[in-house]
Amino acid sequence: METTKTTTGMTGAAAAATATPLRRRSFLRGMGGIAVGLPFLETFAPRKAAAQAAATPKRMLVFFNSNGVNMDKWFPTTYGTLTSASLMGTGIEPLASYASRILLPRGIHQVPRGYARDPGGGDDHARGVGCKLTAAPLADSTERYAQGVSIDQVIAKAVNPGGQGSLNLMVGYRTKDVLGCISYVSSEQQASPFQDPWKAFKDWVSTGASSGGAVMDLAAQRRMSVLDVVKADFDALKGNPALSAQDRTKLDMHFSTIRDVEKASAAMGSPACTLPDARMSELMAIDPKTVTQDSQYEKIGGMMADVAALALACDHNRVITFQWGSGATGPIFKWLPPDLNSMYGHHKLSHGSTTDGGTMDTLPEADWKAALFNIDQWYATQLKYLLDRMSSYAEPGGTLLDNSVVMYMNDLSDGLAHSWMDLPIMLIGGCKGYFKQGQLIKMTSGKSTSNDTDAPSNMLLTTLANAMGVPMTNFGSAPTGKPGELTALKA
Repeated sequence: METTKTTTGMTGAAAAATATPLRRRSFLRGMGGIAVGLPFLETFAPRKAAAQAAATPKRMLVFFNSNGVNMDKWFPTTYGTLTSASLMGTGIEPLASYASRILLPRGIHQVPRGYARDPGGGDDHARGVGCKLTAAPLADSTERYAQGVSIDQVIAKAVNPGGQGSLNLMVGYRTKDVLGCISYVSSEQQASPFQDPWKAFKDWVSTGASSGGAVMDLAAQRRMSVLDVVKADFDALKGNPALSAQDRTKLDMHFSTIRDVEKASAAMGSPACTLPDARMSELMAIDPKTVTQDSQYEKIGGMMADVAALALACDHNRVITFQWGSGATGPIFKWLPPDLNSMYGHHKLSHGSTTDGGTMDTLPEADWKAALFNIDQWYATQLKYLLDRMSSYAEPGGTLLDNSVVMYMNDLSDGLAHSWMDLPIMLIGGCKGYFKQGQLIKMTSGKSTSNDTDAPSNMLLTTLANAMGVPMTNFGSAPTGKPGELTALKA
């Protein structure tokens, strides 16, 4: 979420003057927001001792786009084990190399339900965006915002150090209503997603341009030892006359260990918390005036994927929403075949129409469905790039992807029908073994997967929370939601 940060480091003079701030601190923070954890110091007891060797955290990312998919070709045709061959010819074929890591639940329907079956404001597109992560009704106001917090914010505040909310990223044009953001910090209060990857990265390191326009060499800063960054605080703490000799020895040992870990990490090729210099230069060269234009959609999306993967790998944030475009809009995919993609925007094509609000299904069906299929595969390609980036970060227990869950979602299933049933959903990564992987599972007991009798979406959100270590039994306030997890998804 785009916020303004101010980080004030404690000076040596201030630290020496009083020990009061130290009693409340379990870390030292230096420039760029870099923090170093402290061991338990008996001198300033009592205070809670933070775990210094915490297990590798779980991470979650929601990858979201709108307007539905070509349902004739999106899902594989056979339930059970997924292989690369299973995905051939589908809308998610570009993800074939990740088939063994993908869990495809089929038959989940959204709550609150569309077609005005449940109370609340908004049409099916509005509910498809506003209700997707909140499982809460929309207000009857002009903007039709969701009347509840979204699951990403709930999980983030529970798992992020300091109770930080989720990191919200967006590619493309944002409408100023319910269609413009899937994340809610509170009832009827959307998050403010970053639409410029350079701004997102600058917010991360808590620095930016000077009044003269010169930008710090962030890459060089991130290559510094964290101990150099917090040296002033460290010296002030060691010089505090209240500190016992035993605690001074403990501090020396703790910081020596950190230095050794830094050296070992560098030797093993562990990722520095920055991007390659060439990519940094591209980020810094972004024109904020054109960042939301269709012509920049693919370029900005790739940059956002880099920032997202890095933020997760470096534990800047453990929960991210990654939204492509606003609901009921979408770019004109001029770079994709066939010809219809160069003529009409995504929303029009999802309705088989030449207009956004006119008569639907006026274009040749084979043509507009072919255009949608190419768009589906294009989004799958962008998702693969993100997964590749996450897989490139080695961590205890495997890779960043192994320790995460990436959830793909769309506002609708069949865009022409405005259907909110049989939603196209993927879970990728397993979340440290919580979810099954490499399977297509039928979630509903109904003969058809397009129904609203069971498998409501709030149960999926409840399952995600539990997977991330945030216990709950029933998320959301949808009147037709159900308690419990979707246990068929669990390993």
